[in-house]
Amino acid sequence: MNRRPLRFAAAAYAIGVLWLTIGPAPWSSTEGHELDGGIVNLDAWTSPATWSTGYISEIAFNVMLFIPVGLLAALLIPRRRWPLALLAGFGFTAFIELGQLVLPDRVSDPRDLLLNTLGATVGVGLVLASRGVRRATAVISVAPASHMSTSHPTSTSSSSFPPTGPAVDTQPTAADPAHAGELVPANEHVA
Repeated sequence: MNRRPLRFAAAAYAIGVLWLTIGPAPWSSTEGHELDGGIVNLDAWTSPATWSTGYISEIAFNVMLFIPVGLLAALLIPRRRWPLALLAGFGFTAFIELGQLVLPDRVSDPRDLLLNTLGATVGVGLVLASRGVRRATAVISVAPASHMSTSHPTSTSSSSFPPTGPAVDTQPTAADPAHAGELVPANEHVA
């Protein structure tokens, strides 16, 4: 798979997210909206104001903004290392929230860190689910062929999944290294 377009999309999206989150803000002051120290202040994590304020639209925006971050990270990171995509989502939002600490027109908020990480986790979960569906579909499409290979036309046993065509015995072949380990009908040769 050529990942170059995916890397470009991820870089472009990251630039857009950075512009929205640490770029020039449309408001002039955040006074009264942030506890001193933002996400590095332990009191901000336990303050009722952190968890009881905010609009539903803001909460939804924070989650939705990071779903593509999780999607892109999970697609770019090798499949077996998908937990790194979760870490990348958390790291990206932590970087943003720490950057917002020093900006006078931005708010570093534990709730944003949590919601952004949730969005990235949803994105990673969507990729994992789609890969699982794809894998299950592949297994299901191979299952009838493997069932047919064990059935013989003279067999009288009934099964819940009868073959629809003539039985074909398969055997692994290593005649050609490019096809090593593939199941090939016994009466065919690997080209």
